[in-house]
Amino acid sequence: MTIEPRTLVAAAASAVRAGNCSPVTLVEEALERIARFRDLNTIAFFDAGRALDEARVLEREARDGRIRGPLHGVPLTIKDLFNVRGMPTRAGTRAPLPPIQPDEAVAVTRLRDAGAIILAKTNLQEIALGLNGENPWTGDVKNPYDPARQAGGSSSGSAAATAVGIGYGSLGTDTAGSIRLPASFCGVVGFKPSHGAVPLEGALALIPSCDHAGPIARTVADAAAMFATLSARDGHLRNLENFGSAAPRFVVPRAYLAGALMLDVRAAFEAFIERLRAAGAPVADAVLDIGDAGEAFLPLRAESVMVHRRALETQPEAFAPNVREALMRGYAFSAVQYLEAKQRQLEMRAVIHCALGDADALLMPAAPCVAPPRGTVEIELESGPKNLRLAILHLTAPAAFAGVPALSLPFAWLGGLPVGVQVIAPFGEDERALRAGAWIERVLAEA
Repeated sequence: MTIEPRTLVAAAASAVRAGNCSPVTLVEEALERIARFRDLNTIAFFDAGRALDEARVLEREARDGRIRGPLHGVPLTIKDLFNVRGMPTRAGTRAPLPPIQPDEAVAVTRLRDAGAIILAKTNLQEIALGLNGENPWTGDVKNPYDPARQAGGSSSGSAAATAVGIGYGSLGTDTAGSIRLPASFCGVVGFKPSHGAVPLEGALALIPSCDHAGPIARTVADAAAMFATLSARDGHLRNLENFGSAAPRFVVPRAYLAGALMLDVRAAFEAFIERLRAAGAPVADAVLDIGDAGEAFLPLRAESVMVHRRALETQPEAFAPNVREALMRGYAFSAVQYLEAKQRQLEMRAVIHCALGDADALLMPAAPCVAPPRGTVEIELESGPKNLRLAILHLTAPAAFAGVPALSLPFAWLGGLPVGVQVIAPFGEDERALRAGAWIERVLAEA
């Protein structure tokens, strides 16, 4: 059966319920894609026999009219930070991990209870610390549009796997951009919900006060369907027929973005804004006076030390040198600096809310560039050369640090490579970000 590409998750589940599509067939297709795209290095672990057995059970249940939930029979992947019963959790590292309980993450259980098939676990940047998708222990995850380029991190395998159809979506995490950046580089949709909207029990922490779990999918509707299950908000987002039908009101922090993009991304973003206006959406300028969000974020690395302190004390060489150095910097901050950073989190959330005013969402690119070649550490912005990581954090860190919902979806293709736009909404207004993103996706599809 051919499934309409704009509503992949809902259409697949609907076809399974109607008996027009077999979960076994969906898993077999996903396994074929794992083999076909092996060189992209997206998968950390899979058990084909186990996945097919799950699919057969779900097929029998569907045939008997016993539907577990809105994801019945849909294969999904899980970032290898989450415990999944029957699968190892390695987090892309050789270092020993702290105890992670329960033995299956709450978010994974929610997906499973909704009928999803847990197909595989995906590769990531070591312990989710990094933004380029490069990992000396497990190998780099490669960009699906150009394997010589970065897939983005740290949810690199989740984004690249979703882009090539290994499952219908993936569960990722985002501490400073780790869902939105790989979504941008890989041309898929990534949603970082409000902090705490999706439970993280059973997942390896990095910076608990900034860690978020959320979906990576191929459409906004798919991300919304997964989020409804992950957040236990099915009643709010179940009916997606007219999802995002009204033109939202947007704001753009122009002064904050000054000099922060590569020239081709700047031109594409300005053209995109004009396209939204032409489609009927008011777009106004906004002031986002938050200083250096990446710098403000740094004292929270003390939380990472607390997560990994035992491994740092006993087997520091088991971390890659750059990861070990980043973790060790967490020791340098005083208790006062840490508490000041916690206060800055609340202040930044207030500033973002003020910038939004009565608008539905704030817009800015999810990345300053398209995916650069693997190994890149510096890019040329409008304002001159800039460290790649810092250039990315300027765009992604504010929403993560403030804990507000932020959606990334592709808005332009430059030289055959995608770049995403962030749709940022007030804390707790996750549906608002998704609805605004769905409207944008519809406008872009009508071109």
